[in-house]
Amino acid sequence: MSLVTFHPEQTLNPFFNFDSDRFFNIKRNRGQIDAEVNLPKVNVTEDENFFHLEAETPGMKDKDISIEVHNGVLTIKGYKENKSDTEKESYHIREFSSQSFERSFKLSDRVDTEKVSAKIDNGVLKVDLSKHVQIKPKKIEVQSN
Repeated sequence: MSLVTFHPEQTLNPFFNFDSDRFFNIKRNRGQIDAEVNLPKVNVTEDENFFHLEAETPGMKDKDISIEVHNGVLTIKGYKENKSDTEKESYHIREFSSQSFERSFKLSDRVDTEKVSAKIDNGVLKVDLSKHVQIKPKKIEVQSN
């Protein structure tokens, strides 16, 4: 499989080569919790016609996620702002925070970038990357007179 993780600030790395064990890292700053950009964990499988990428996107909906393919790179971004229906002045604990991520993958030249589809189901983003139709050799029968 030639679908690899791509970090613009680094060289190309193979899948799953990142430091985050958790989807959301929490940064505490004087009692405040800020959102950080993190890499969601992914699974990538391949069958005869597709690469299938699944990414953990807990609590996110379709409107929270954007997907772009540009110059052979698939970029998945997500952002969900934590809005409370009621603002309370004095929280004893407030750990809900805004969530964001961004992850990019350099695509194989076998991927047909015009045929990429995505859906989200129960916190899992599923991206189907269609492979180019391979032209099979045509067998030509030789006839005699």
